[in-house]
Amino acid sequence: MPVHRVPRPARPLPLGWAAALSFDFLATVLAALTLCAVGLLWPGITEDYGPDSGPTSPGALAFFLGALTLISSLGGTAVLLSRAGTSRSRSLGLWLSAVRLGLITLAVAVFLTYGIIRVELA
Repeated sequence: MPVHRVPRPARPLPLGWAAALSFDFLATVLAALTLCAVGLLWPGITEDYGPDSGPTSPGALAFFLGALTLISSLGGTAVLLSRAGTSRSRSLGLWLSAVRLGLITLAVAVFLTYGIIRVELA
C-alpha cells in the first residue's frame, strides 16, 4: 500500500446542477433579506406599537429566525459541497440545495396565489 496517495480530483458538476446551485444561492439570499426586512417592518405592518413591538417582538423574531435558518442551511450546503470527500456528501449537499430551492419556490408561488385570489379578486 503506497504511503503517499494522491486524492482523485472531484468530478465537475453538470451544468444543470451548477445553474441550480447559482439560482438557489440568489433565491436564498433574497428570501433571507426579505424576511429580515419584514421583521424590521413588522410593527408598522401589524400597527401594533405597544410594548411588544419593535425588532424584538415575537412576530419579528420569527421572521429573523426564518432568515437565520435559510442562511445556515446555505452554509451547510456550502460545507457539504466544498468538503465533498465522498459522492454521498456531495449528493446530500446537492439535494439539500434542491429541496431548499423547491421550498422557496413553493412559498413564493403560494404567496402570489394568495395575493391574487384573496386581495385582487376580493
